Amino acid sequence: MNELLREIEEDIRRERIDKLWGRFGKLMVGMSIAIVLATVVIVIMQNARRTREEQQTAVFMRGMDRLGVADDKGAIAAFTQLTNDDSSSYYGMAMLRKAQAQKDSGDKDGAAKTYAALSAHDDAFGELAKMLTNPDAPLNPQKSSPFYESQSEWQGWQLVKQGKKDEAAKIFMALRDDENAPPSLRERMDVVLQHIAPEKLSEKLNEELTNAKAPAHE
Repeated sequence: MNELLREIEEDIRRERIDKLWGRFGKLMVGMSIAIVLATVVIVIMQNARRTREEQQTAVFMRGMDRLGVADDKGAIAAFTQLTNDDSSSYYGMAMLRKAQAQKDSGDKDGAAKTYAALSAHDDAFGELAKMLTNPDAPLNPQKSSPFYESQSEWQGWQLVKQGKKDEAAKIFMALRDDENAPPSLRERMDVVLQHIAPEKLSEKLNEELTNAKAPAHE
């Protein structure tokens, strides 16, 4: 009796499986094929992207090598390969280096055009390009900019050149007191403030900075 019941259960189970396969079998096969194809496509795309990035790295390093030996023409050619694609992760850096090579070769107009193109198409390096294009242009440093500290210091020096030392001192003090600023920048602000607004610094700090500059006596 038990054996008969087991056979009946197996028949029922097999019949259910056959019905499920009849209803969903083709769908399951199609999904499996789609997953395999999607995996293949993803792997191919990843390999292609990795190969492209390796090629771009090689081109960028070649450009840097040409800059290092003062081969401006070779550097410009290398960096131009990367600047033709503004979606490249090297676009901003390549544009800056291309402009540098153009300036070194005496092509100031070409460098200006490269800086202008960079400032129009790149949110990060574009701010730096604006500074390099026209050092005397008024700046409006934004905290969100990766060059906020550099822009602020540049703005301070612009004010110093204009004779507005009090306004410049406020900017330099803000940088000096900014705990997120690089230590080297904060130390530089101490030295700058001692020259243009020593009253902003404590007497003790002024004395320490003076002693640090004084020649050692044997």
